[in-house]
This record gives sequence, C-alpha cells and structure tokens, in this order.
Amino acid sequence: MRGLFHNIQAFNSPGESFDVRVAFKTLIAAPRLNFDNFVVSIGVGIALYFGLGFEPDWRVVVAVLAVISALVYWGRDKDTTFWAWMFIIFAIALGFGRAVWHSHAVKTPRLPFYEHAYDVRGWVESIQASGSGVSWHLRVKDIEQLEPNQTPHKVRIRLGQKHLEAATASDFIEIRAILSEPPGPAVYNGYNPSRRAYYDKIGGFGFAISVPKVERSDETSLKQKISKLRFGLAKRISETGPSETAGLQAALLTGVRRYIPPDQTDALRAAGLAHILAISGLHMGLLAGSAYYVFTFLLACIAPLSRRYDVRKFAAILAIVAAASYLVLSGASVATQRAFIMAVIIFTAVILDRQAISIRSVSVAAFITLILHPESLVSVGFQMSFAAVLALVVVYRHWQDRRHYPFESKWAAIIRRNFISLSVTSFVAGLATAGFALFHFGRIARYGLLGNLFAMPIFTFAVMPLGIISLIAFPFSLERFPLWLMGQSLLPILEISKWVASLEGAMTYIRQAPNWMIAVYGLAFIWMLVGKLRARILAMCLIVICALGWWTVIPPDIRISEDGRVSFWETEEYQRLIVTSERADRYGREQFAEKAGQSDFDVANMHAVEAPCDELACRFVVQNKVLSILNHPSEARLECEQSDIVILTQRDVGPEVRRHCRAELIDGRVLREGGAQEIYLSKGTVKRVGIKKPTSQRRLWE
Repeated sequence: MRGLFHNIQAFNSPGESFDVRVAFKTLIAAPRLNFDNFVVSIGVGIALYFGLGFEPDWRVVVAVLAVISALVYWGRDKDTTFWAWMFIIFAIALGFGRAVWHSHAVKTPRLPFYEHAYDVRGWVESIQASGSGVSWHLRVKDIEQLEPNQTPHKVRIRLGQKHLEAATASDFIEIRAILSEPPGPAVYNGYNPSRRAYYDKIGGFGFAISVPKVERSDETSLKQKISKLRFGLAKRISETGPSETAGLQAALLTGVRRYIPPDQTDALRAAGLAHILAISGLHMGLLAGSAYYVFTFLLACIAPLSRRYDVRKFAAILAIVAAASYLVLSGASVATQRAFIMAVIIFTAVILDRQAISIRSVSVAAFITLILHPESLVSVGFQMSFAAVLALVVVYRHWQDRRHYPFESKWAAIIRRNFISLSVTSFVAGLATAGFALFHFGRIARYGLLGNLFAMPIFTFAVMPLGIISLIAFPFSLERFPLWLMGQSLLPILEISKWVASLEGAMTYIRQAPNWMIAVYGLAFIWMLVGKLRARILAMCLIVICALGWWTVIPPDIRISEDGRVSFWETEEYQRLIVTSERADRYGREQFAEKAGQSDFDVANMHAVEAPCDELACRFVVQNKVLSILNHPSEARLECEQSDIVILTQRDVGPEVRRHCRAELIDGRVLREGGAQEIYLSKGTVKRVGIKKPTSQRRLWE
C-alpha cells in the first residue's frame, strides 16, 4: 500500500508521472494467508451459494472444486501472488461446496403446496406462542395418508386457546390437521419461513381440526427426555416465579418464550434490550464465567491442591461442563451453540496456557459454526452476535494495550471501573450490531445505549447470578426464594424498558435494503475491524456504496397477495394504506409497510374512500396511474382499455382479453404461477415483480 501511495504522490509531483502498472500490482498484491482470511473466504463462498438465483448442480460444484484444488497444488511453487489468490478462491469454493453438501444432506420430504387434511402421529418436540394460541413442532412418526418416503420429518401445527394445555412437550399424540408446504416470503426478498423450515427439517405447516389425543409410547428417546425436562422446568418457573416476571425468567433460564407477555417484548425491543431474550453469548458468558470464577475460588481454598496444581485449569473444565448443561437446557439453538463453541475455545485456551480472548478464537468459533450450520451465515442471530463479539475483542485489545492499571482498592474505584467497562461494552456492541439490525429489521432503537447503560449492570450482577442460583436450587425444591429475588431484580429492568420505550422517537424505521447490501456490508465490517490499511480503505468505499444504494431504494406501491388481497399506498408519503380487506393478509400487509419504512399508518377499506365503485369493479388513481380492481371478468376488456393496471382477484380472464390487454394485468393465473405480486410506480413506468421464481430457478427450499 505504501507503494501505491508513493505513486499517487509522484503523480502529483512536478515532472513525474503516475505509474499505473506499479499501482495495479500493489492493489493485487498477495493477500495475507492466515486462518482468519481462510474463514472469511469460506463465509464468502457460503454467501455466494445462498445469493444465487438458481440451485447449482452438485456435480458441477465438485468438478470446479477439483479443478481449483489442482491449480492450488500446481501453483504451490510458482508465483506467490498467483498461489495466494488461488488459495483464497479455493477457500471460497470450499465454503460454496460445503453449503451445497449440507443443503442436500438435510433434505427431507415436504408436503404439497395445496392444503389437505392429514392424520398425524408423533411426539411434541417444542411448544411456541402463536398469537392467542400455540404452535407445536411435532416430530412425525407416521401420517396415515402418506407413504414413509413421503412423510415429513417434522410438521408445525397451530392450535387455539382451548387446546393450550392439551399436551406437553415429549407427549406422543395423534391429531388431525390441515397441512401444506411451509409458506414462502410474504414480500419480495423478505424473510423466508420456507428456508428456515427446510434446514429445521419441517416439511409442513398448518392448523389442528381435532382435539389432540395423547397416547402411551414405550419408545422414549434422549431428545424426548431433554424436551420434557426443559419445558417442564419452564412451566414450573412460570408457576413459581412472580407473576410479573415469571415469563421472562423462564425464557432466560430455559429459552422457552411462550410465557412472556407481548407488551414486555415490545418494550424491551424499543429500549434496545431485546437481546437479553435470546440465549446467546451474553447469557452463556455470564453463566460460564461465573461458574469458572466460583470453581476457581472453591478449588483455591483446597490448599494441598492449589499448591501443587494450577486450579484454573480444573475450573475451566468444570465451567465447560456447566456451559454444556446450559446449552442442553436452553434448547441448543444455533446462536446458543455458537456461544458454547466460543466458551469452549476460551476455556481450552486457559487449559493450554494460551491467550483466551483473541480474534483467532472468534475465527475458530465462526469456522466451526459455519462448517456445522452453513445456513446460519444468513441468519440475523449469527451476524449480530459475531459482529458484537468481534468488535468487543478488537476494542478491548486496543484498550488493554494503552490503558494503565493503577492500584485502587476503594469500592468507589471498583464500581467506577466496572461502570466504564459496561458502558464501553454496551456502546461498542450496540454500534457493531446497529447496521445489521437496520438491514434485517428496518428499525433501530435510538435510545438503546441509554437503556443498556441503566439495565445491563442489574442484569449482569443480579439477574443472571440469581438465575444460576435458582437452577442449582431446583433439584432440591428450594427455588422459590431465589426465583422471587430474580423477579425483583427484573422489575427495574422492565421499568427502564417502559420508560425508554415511551420516549418520543424511541424506535426509528427505515426502508428495507436489498439482500446484496447485507453481504457487502458484512464483508466491509470485517475488513474495517481486522484488515490492514488497504482493506480498510476498500471497506470504507463499500460502506459508502451501501449507503448510496440504500438511499436510492424505492419501495413498492401496490401489493397483491397470493389469494388476491390488494393493498396500495394512497400517496407517496406512505401515510394511508388502502386495502380490499382489513382482516385478511394482515402479516403480508405489515411486511409490505415495513419495506416502505412505515410502522404508524392508517388502514382504510377501499369501499370507505371516495372512488368510483360498483359491484363489479373499483377504480383508483395511484401516482397518476389508473388502477382497476375487478370482481368479475366481464369488465376486464373495458378496464384494459381505460386503465394502466387491472387486477382480477379471484378468477382468470379469457385468452383473447389477455392477449389484447394493454394494461398491466394480474389475475388468478398470474397469482398461481408467480405468487404474491408487488408493483412499482416510478418515473412514469409500471414494474411488476412476483415473489415465486420460475420452476427452473427455484432453490431446494422453495
């Protein structure tokens, strides 16, 4: 990089010229070949797989990987720059190949796209809140109407309030339900439940139409026993803990969130404290770290042992056991697995007398997580957790290299140091995750730093230690008092979250960004933190490109759901949404509004606004374009001549009308083939985008 700047300086000097060849060679100089860059390259390969617009043939992938491997082997004694770049390309191909392999390995049968009644038998793996009811993840044993090779591994069944306690986790049940394949995204490039269901091996979504029958089963697997323990403990906490905080306590200790009141979740999210609900690095770090220090203290009290051995190594082993127990108890989600891997690496470093917290340990944790679960790369939990950890490691490494450690024994000085550490941690973690939160959710808690500064000391020094004591007390049935104390320490956090959430503009919403920006921003984020000068300059350029691209994003103006429900913005200010039905397509409508960066808007039925309507059709003017919504195909020919956009929600138009229609026509055929539709009205043009891809371009999970 110095050579590049030298040439730029020479170009500006009188009588000297700018040597383009030297500058170009400097830019493409061999990258550093270390484990950190290897892991980043694998992540790039995985991102390329998930970003493809079609499903690659695994045989082609194997062939390409073999060719690249041969080139790497052939060039090992050749030019250093060539070999270095080939090795980076090899790592990218390796990540791509691992994603392809894993995606084919987890493939299980899926139900057809149409709804059908099925008699399902299996055991309840997990129970989650779903509106006013619950949803069961059922591990399927058999489905009466399907052959074994057609039977999904799991299904998700929604039940109403009257069946809330019909069965508990691990119960073997028989139930009749209306099921179909997992739904795709509600909006174009939006959150895709089908992809997540695919990697969770869930092959069907639906709702119950009969009362569940609990059956006796002689086969009880280890997973059933763990599920029964976990959900039984969560229910016991919800019944024993203080009523105001019992749901939060159950979520913090077991990962079961079904008992949390929705208003508490909303307040914590608006205050920037929603991260305490997801068991990840924070919870695992507090539990494993507390266990490590407690075990170190207890073992140090045994004089013969502490004089002969380094008791920290024994404490590290016991802390790993404690972390593994918490991993199992909390449900072992991908985020929790990542936190557990990180904890194991840190304690292993203690055992081997290595530096415990470093960028290398973060890289190792990322590598193991990506190899085990390549799909986690595109999840918001993976991105935000690793962004926070990486930023904290980099900041504290520089901080420790530069700060002084004067001896201070006063309590005031200790409290001051801890407060500064927590403040820096909250600020750095919040800043590191803010970009990813904006990309994924289109919103950010403006006063999140304020909420974390007040709440996290209580959470760190009171809530989690009391939670650990409560878990230890459960086998002895002595948990009531520790749970009460834990609940009392949670009350101030809830009050802080309500206060921060009540501040004006506590939550800021912005327009949804394209998916490619997340990948580009993630790569730039890594280079900005751990790269050299050349990489950081490139990272700044990429961040500027993301900002400019985000600024130019134009949200859709009209949405037509797959079942023909129409929503459109009345004006360009996105303040009022006109809909054909206020009850139907509520989730899709919310996602449509989030793409425009709107959360507070009015919803009006199209028959309640001033517009020419009759029993057959309604006509509106949207951004100088005439929109006609038809109830019967008899009006299609006339509206095709007088309108710019014609929507026939329930039926198909005839072939002659379709052939001669000059307007943008959306009818039942278009919705069946392309799914929900989004229409963009910009610069006087009409652009229509369907959510469903053509059959030749569909991925394994679509």
